[in-house]
Amino acid sequence: MNMSLIRPSFHFLVFLAVASCPLLAQENNGHVPVEKSGFALVKPQPWSSPSQASPLKFTAYTDRSARGTPGAGYFVFRVPNQTDRQISVAQIVKVVPQPEVPNNISTQAECDLIKKAVADFRALSKAYPIAKTFIDEMIKPLEEEVVKFESGQIKIEGVWKSKAEVVRQEVASYEAKLKQEFYANENPAVFELESNIYYTKLLEFAKNDPQLGSRLKALKTEHERLRAREESKAIVNKLNDPALSSNDVALLIKRLKALSDPDSVIRALLNQVQLAETIELQFNEGRALIEAQFAPPQDFEKPPVLSSEARNVAQKLAQSFEEFKSSAPPAAIKVPVEAVKAVILIYEKLPSISSSLQAKDYLAANTALAALVYPSGQIGPHTRGLMIGLQTLTTTKVASFTKLRDEAAALQKEGKSKPALAKYQEALAIMPSSQVSAEISRISQPEPPKKK
Repeated sequence: MNMSLIRPSFHFLVFLAVASCPLLAQENNGHVPVEKSGFALVKPQPWSSPSQASPLKFTAYTDRSARGTPGAGYFVFRVPNQTDRQISVAQIVKVVPQPEVPNNISTQAECDLIKKAVADFRALSKAYPIAKTFIDEMIKPLEEEVVKFESGQIKIEGVWKSKAEVVRQEVASYEAKLKQEFYANENPAVFELESNIYYTKLLEFAKNDPQLGSRLKALKTEHERLRAREESKAIVNKLNDPALSSNDVALLIKRLKALSDPDSVIRALLNQVQLAETIELQFNEGRALIEAQFAPPQDFEKPPVLSSEARNVAQKLAQSFEEFKSSAPPAAIKVPVEAVKAVILIYEKLPSISSSLQAKDYLAANTALAALVYPSGQIGPHTRGLMIGLQTLTTTKVASFTKLRDEAAALQKEGKSKPALAKYQEALAIMPSSQVSAEISRISQPEPPKKK
C-alpha cells in the first residue's frame, strides 16, 4: 500500500562492525560523549582471543581512538553507575549502541529493515553467546514494532494507528485537497484531473473502496460535463465565423451531436441545425415539384397554377424559413437563402399573376413578373423559361395595347371619332382599361344638339 503521507523510511543506528574494523567511526571530536546506550565486547587483555570478550553495558561513550593507527587510542564508556571506564581500542571487539526505534513504520520495506536488524542482532548473539542477554534486551522493542505492523497497524510520528484509520485520514485529506484544487481553479474545465497527484492516489484507494470509487466517478462526470460545456462554447464561437468551410461546419456539428448531455444553448443550436436540414429537404422537394410541373411544352397563354402538393411544400418551407430566421442562428449555420426565397416568391406571387393573366390585366402581371424572372433561375431552367415566356407575352400585350390606345387618342384629337373608336375597341380587346372604356363610351354617345 502506498502511504505517501508517511515519512521516509528510517535508518537504524545499529553498529555491527566487521572483524577487520571493529570500532565505530568517530562521531565527535573525541571530547563530547555520544549519548547512546548499548554494550561493548571487551577482551581481558589486548592479546586475548575475541571469544574471551565479555559485554560491558554503557549509557554513553566517547571515541578517542587514534586516526590512521589501527589499535591505538581508547574509548571512554559511561557505565550505569555514572562512572567512566577507559578501555584501550586493542581490547574492544565490538561497540554496539542501542538501535533507535523508528518513529514511522508505514511500508513493508520499512518493516523488513527492522527484521533485518533483528536478524543481524541474532547472528551477533550466536557469535557471542555471552552477550545474548544484552542483545535480547536490545531487540525486544524492535520485535514489538514488527508484531504491531504485521497485525495491521501503521506507526506515524510515534503513534500506532490501524491501517484502515490511516487510509481514511489519507483519503479525506486527498479528497479535500483535490476538490480545493479543482473548484479553486479559475476554469475547472481545463483542470488536468487525470494527471492530478491526489486523483491518481485516490484511484488506488478506490480499488478497495466502492464508495470512494463512486465519489471519484461523480467528480469525473462533473469534470467531463464542465469540459464538454467549454468545448461547446468554443464550437459555438467557431460557428459564428461566416467564413468557416462546409467541411469544418460539418465536423463541428458532428461533435455537438456527440455530446451526451448538451446544455440549453447547444440544444437550441442543434434545433437550428435540424431546422436548416429540414429547409434543405423542403427546398429540394419544392424545386423538384415546380420544375416538373413547368417542364416543356409550355403554354404561355394559359395562366400557370401550382399543384396542391407543390403549394403545401412551399407553405411548409416558408414557415420553416421564418422560424429559422427568427431563431438567429450562428453565421456558419446556413441555408440556400436566395433559392429558398425564390420558391417562396413563386408560391406567394404566382396566384395573383395567374389571376391577372386570366383577367387579361397584362400590365399588373408584367409588373409582378419583373420580380420573378431572376429568382426563378434559382429553382431551375423550366421555371425560369416559363417566367421569361410570360414576361415576353405580357410585355408584348402591354406594348400592343399601348400602341393602339395612343393611336386612338391621336385620331380622337384629330376629330376622327370612328377610326379612334375602332382603335380603342382593339386596345380594349387586348386588355381591359377603365380609361379606354370611358373614351369608348364618350365617343359612342351622340352629341347633344346645339342650342340656337
